[in-house]
Amino acid sequence: MLKITNLCARFEEKEILKGLNLNIKPGEIHVLLGPNGSGKSTLGRVILGDDKYEVTDGSIVFKGENLEALDPAQRAQKGFFLSFQSPPEIDGVSVRSFLFAAKKSIDPDFTSSFKFKKGLKSTFESLRLPEDFTERETNLGFSGGERKKMEVASLLALDPDLAFLDEIDSGVDIDTIRSIGRAIGNFMTPEKAIILVTHSDKLLQEITPTHVHIFMDGKIIKSGGKEMTAEIQTKGFDSYKPQREGLRVIK
Repeated sequence: MLKITNLCARFEEKEILKGLNLNIKPGEIHVLLGPNGSGKSTLGRVILGDDKYEVTDGSIVFKGENLEALDPAQRAQKGFFLSFQSPPEIDGVSVRSFLFAAKKSIDPDFTSSFKFKKGLKSTFESLRLPEDFTERETNLGFSGGERKKMEVASLLALDPDLAFLDEIDSGVDIDTIRSIGRAIGNFMTPEKAIILVTHSDKLLQEITPTHVHIFMDGKIIKSGGKEMTAEIQTKGFDSYKPQREGLRVIK
């Protein structure tokens, strides 16, 4: 589904991604673990096509098509979804109107507002949000947990092929994490795939990743299965940093 080869990207004059390689197949959940500032969020923005980031080398091929010439809207229409750590407020636009407009922009043939409203009601119930939440202005006055649930509701409503979930579990309570875990389970099918960025093992107790990657200094330095999460909890990330040679004192 996604093939990233030798991807290098920078923000302004700072190089952030430094030769990243990643292959993702349908049915897989890839978890990115790494310290702050290692480039995980940048990867999501670069896949989306955020013009604040400059790709200096490498390629991103999504479902057999090179994304280089496509703008963010076109990439979303191809089936890519990126959640936001800090989603913006949209004053005067209800949650239902916003998500319906987004759905129609991705799938112009989708015109049933009744069917959409019915599906949205079920989604919000599963996330333990009241029915009238859909009539609130998008993200306006939302708590941190409500914003995260809104991102998950967007994921389920838009039903992409590949979702990049960037710290979807940060700053929320354990019940919300469980709701998010169930929602991810409902989203996943053999035809879907997820890239999940997290700093907590609590969400990983709710889902089973197929691949876990250690992300440091703009690239993946080690990959494995779910057992790597326990390794990180024990060793931390410092154990993966390259060891500097000791200074030799000459007398």
